[in-house]
Amino acid sequence: MIPSILRKPLSSFLRAEAGSATVEFTLWVPVFVGIMLLGADASAAFTRQSNFWSVSYETARIVSRHALDAEAGAAFARNGMRIGSYAPEVAVTIDELTQTVTVLVTADFAKMAPFGILAFGMDNQLSFAVTQTLEPI
Repeated sequence: MIPSILRKPLSSFLRAEAGSATVEFTLWVPVFVGIMLLGADASAAFTRQSNFWSVSYETARIVSRHALDAEAGAAFARNGMRIGSYAPEVAVTIDELTQTVTVLVTADFAKMAPFGILAFGMDNQLSFAVTQTLEPI
């Protein structure tokens, strides 16, 4: 039960709309900022993933043409995939039996996305392999 002395000021306060835009703005700003950061995170992560694919393909091509051995190829790929001080794990194998070169890349997804928002909803690691046929000498 509300005392009669407070009824009139309380009802006029509840009907007033002067500050409603400010309140709505402060409630929605974190949502919009979160959406913008999610977009920036996704954009950076997918750009870096595309770069990883390109460098992996280029490494497999160079090693398959006998320009680099497996160890030098792995170092070449790690250098090309470096993000600041972070470089993903790269393994280059040459299979003489099947005459193929395989470049296996394993990267920490949280280090690919600058804000780390995508790491909450996705797997922690990105892993893929690129295989190329060895060219005859």
